Amino acid sequence: MAAPDPVRKLARKLKTPWEIQGFVSSIPYNPDDFCKSAKRVLIERTAHCMEGALLSCLLLEELGHEPSLLHFRAHRDDDHVVALFREQGLWGAIGKSNTTLLTWRPALYRSVQDLLLSYFPFYFNLKGQMSLVAWAGPVKLSRYEEWKWREGDDDVGDLSAHFYETEKERSIMTPRKIEKLPLADRRLVDACFLGANHKGVYRA
Repeated sequence: MAAPDPVRKLARKLKTPWEIQGFVSSIPYNPDDFCKSAKRVLIERTAHCMEGALLSCLLLEELGHEPSLLHFRAHRDDDHVVALFREQGLWGAIGKSNTTLLTWRPALYRSVQDLLLSYFPFYFNLKGQMSLVAWAGPVKLSRYEEWKWREGDDDVGDLSAHFYETEKERSIMTPRKIEKLPLADRRLVDACFLGANHKGVYRA
């Protein structure tokens, strides 16, 4: 499917996944639940993780990548979504986050699971409680065209909830087990939430 014109114009400037990450990171964080399409993110210039992932997928598609997501499920914390890309057979990710640690991953990982596990030590809530318990991916957006994630005007927030019904979710550990893990180092927690929009931070 052809990308909206504003995306093509932007894609001519952003020629690598890293440049796309830079652009997505520059957009102010959106603490609202409403989820805009990729085109509306470009117009309104705010994004939470799902909106940033959709925009990244659309821009990656212009570079020849298949639009696909990695979906994280958390316990006592917000879920998260990043856009996947692949270079020379290795996986990387572009992310929009209200924290400093759940965004970019270079294409270094031999499998999506390896990439996913690179996020685990940095996935915790404000109290430092580890929270990543399950994941799904690659979630191929070609299966979800009816949601008009590229340029629709409606809320597409239920798209991520729909993944629970249609995608195979893989468990990392049970909520009971993750509750027994040590807290993250306080210095790391402080660095993680540096500059966060506290309206959008999960309150554990």
